[in-house]
Formats: sequence, C-alpha cells, structure tokens
Amino acid sequence: MPTPAQIERAAGFAALHRQGAFILPNAWDLPSAALIAEAGFEAIATTSSGVAFSQGLVDGQRISRQAMLAVAGEIARRSPIPVTVDLEAGYGLEPEAVAESVRAAIAAGLVGCNIEDSDPATGHLIDFDLAVARIRAGVEAANAAGLEDFVLNARTDPLLLGAGDPTEGLAEAIRRANAYAAVGAKSLFVPGPSDRDTIATLTREIRGPVNILVRRGLAPLAELATLGVRRVSLGGALAGATYGFARRALAQLKADGDFGLAGEAMTHAQMMALIVGFGGQA
Repeated sequence: MPTPAQIERAAGFAALHRQGAFILPNAWDLPSAALIAEAGFEAIATTSSGVAFSQGLVDGQRISRQAMLAVAGEIARRSPIPVTVDLEAGYGLEPEAVAESVRAAIAAGLVGCNIEDSDPATGHLIDFDLAVARIRAGVEAANAAGLEDFVLNARTDPLLLGAGDPTEGLAEAIRRANAYAAVGAKSLFVPGPSDRDTIATLTREIRGPVNILVRRGLAPLAELATLGVRRVSLGGALAGATYGFARRALAQLKADGDFGLAGEAMTHAQMMALIVGFGGQA
C-alpha cells in the first residue's frame, strides 16, 4: 500500500495539472534529479531514453521494467518532491502488463507514469481498442492499490510518428487522447507538434490536461499557458544537452588542449553537497 507521504505527493502532483501550465524536467540519474529539485521545480519526471543511454542501451523499451524502476524508485526514495516515471509502452502489449507496471511503480514510491500507445517492436500505433484497454487497466490498478491520485499520463503518438496525412494524424491523436481521458487518464501527452495552431487545436479538442514535449521552436511557457497547455515535458532534451556539452568540450580539448571547460564544471565540493542534500550519506 502507498505510504501517507506518497499519497500526499500524488495529490500534489495531480493538483499541478489543474492549476495551470508547469514545466516538468526529466532526470536520468540521481545527480540530474537533485539538480531539478535544487532549481525549485515542483516535480521530477524520468526520461526513458536518458536512463537507457546512461546504462549503455538504446531507447525503445530495450531496458527492463525492473532496471527502469530501480533508477526511478531510488530517485523517488530520496526526492523531497513528487516523482513520475516514464514506463514506455508498459513493458508488454497486454493490459495486464500495463497494470503490473503501474503496481510496480507505486510499490517503488512513484506517483505517476507515462504509458505510450505505439509498439516499440513495430514502430506502429497499437490497435485503438487495445490501447484504450491498456490505459483503463493502468488506471484501475492504481485505484486498486489505493493511490487514486496516481497520474497516468497517456501518451498518444500519431503526430510523433508522422506517418500519413497530418490532418488525419491530428484527428487520431485527439480521438485517442479523449478515449484515454474517458477511462481515467489524468494527463494526455501528445508529443510532436510545436506550432501554435496545432497546440491550440489539441487543447481545445482534448477533454483533459494536455502535455506537450519540448521541441525546437516551441513558444515560451507563458504563451503555451494562454494556448491551454498544462504540462510541458523536457523528455530527453536535458540529458541530450548535457551530453552535447560534453561532446563539444571534448572536441575542443582534443583540438587545442585548452582546459577552459574546467571553469564551467561544478566543483567537487558542490557535487558532494548536491548528493548529500538529495538524501545521500555525508
């Protein structure tokens, strides 16, 4: 059963989706999660791609549910703020696989999760009826576990996959998001678009809080709020930016032997304090 602290954090995280637009940064390890908390954000998400990459695996559900939850659960155990986990496609196509993933997430101390509706094995959308049944099973599992405020963020991928007519893809994303909301998903995640017209259409037509993904050209948070967006996820962007900095710094170091990167690094003492402040041992 969830702890009183977990129940309280779940309620707080669910409330964020009703209060207006907020940014949800995605961590991939303990230090990145600690930095998110230190910066004053209200909640932490994990990034499935970032976690996989940090363990030498490619993205797309190549990492096991157990390994993913080991990282996310340790972040949740230490974190002073709510933590939600990216559970990819639920680690199995059947509704019971999604239900088991949700139960495992709750047992690990998480207060929410992402479940996507494309099959990583094929790269195609999961059949509509099965996709809806999967979300329903996850919601019911959370309720049965005693965590009714668990935020199942139902991700629908027609616009991300980009196959076929864009207008049809938009209509399908809306259809799926509304079906997921109808069976209890508390947040509807539509990754892919960054243009204002598409985002405005999504928030107008989807009957629930809309989550979008950071992309190049995306408007600032204040403008997204006026469009009706409730949640903006960084996804793998923060992890990618971190590794991008390391790549540029190493290339520069190799090219000219200049040690200027040392001036941009956190000091050993700062790193020690960061980890201790995030529940580590002094």
